[in-house]
Amino acid sequence: MAAFRTIFRYYAALYFIAVVVQIFFAGVGAFGVVGAAEDGVVDTDKLDDEFGPHGALGFFLGPGALLLFLLALAARLGRTRVLLSLLMVGLWLLQEILAGVGEDSKVVGGLHPVNGLAILALAGYLAWGAWRGWTDLGEPRGAPSVENG
Repeated sequence: MAAFRTIFRYYAALYFIAVVVQIFFAGVGAFGVVGAAEDGVVDTDKLDDEFGPHGALGFFLGPGALLLFLLALAARLGRTRVLLSLLMVGLWLLQEILAGVGEDSKVVGGLHPVNGLAILALAGYLAWGAWRGWTDLGEPRGAPSVENG
């Protein structure tokens, strides 16, 4: 189990970094479109080109959230942390819905980056807690102790 906690620690940090990169890609896409608009060459292909890295990484963050949840289960991080990891999956699903509906409704689309900030905060909390060591975890019930070893 200690091995799964170590894996979770590194994976949570990697996931957090990927979310930061995802936000960077959104900014690159937005300013790329603005630059192209100034040149008068914005069309659907240009839009897809500018936001391509953002969409591609987002495609992998969803299964990555599922893996984060499964690692939290395997590491026996406790009910709260497992549920927070599951919440990450839910936020990613919501992110996909907001992105799809946002193409037709700019108000709903405006919630896409807000939800992205929630994902960033949760990923940061999970990574921070994992590196902090979550000193309140202890060993699971039934695990052999040093005294009884």
